[in-house]
Amino acid sequence: MEKSSRIVYLLASSLFSIGVALQVFLAGMVVVALEMGWSYHRDLGHGLAFPLLVMLVTVYLGHMPRRTKWLTWLLFIVFAIQADVLIFLRSSLPVLSAFHPVLALVDIVLAVMLVYQAWNSVREQRSVNQYRRKSGPQTRTI
Repeated sequence: MEKSSRIVYLLASSLFSIGVALQVFLAGMVVVALEMGWSYHRDLGHGLAFPLLVMLVTVYLGHMPRRTKWLTWLLFIVFAIQADVLIFLRSSLPVLSAFHPVLALVDIVLAVMLVYQAWNSVREQRSVNQYRRKSGPQTRTI
């Protein structure tokens, strides 16, 4: 269960990272290229909550390191502020809502860090399992 949870975490964090990069592209299509409306950007943004929720569950099922757990929660909080708070302050506090794209930078940095940590956790787990197989059953001597 631990190994498969770490793999699922790696996949979810990778999907989240790719999704954030795609979000930046879609925003560029709206603002710079003037080729589409905000609906794709908005819908993908709401969809990114799913891999993030998967990450929050599998970080514990996979017994990931404490640092990974903290960074996952930090990513969740930053994402929630960005997607569910700042964007709705456009009319009342426009300067504060301008931090929406800035937090996208924080999202991508945290997400890439978490992909890296997840990759190391999966590799580490694989190394531990290979070591256990090579050394045979563990016996205790008293």
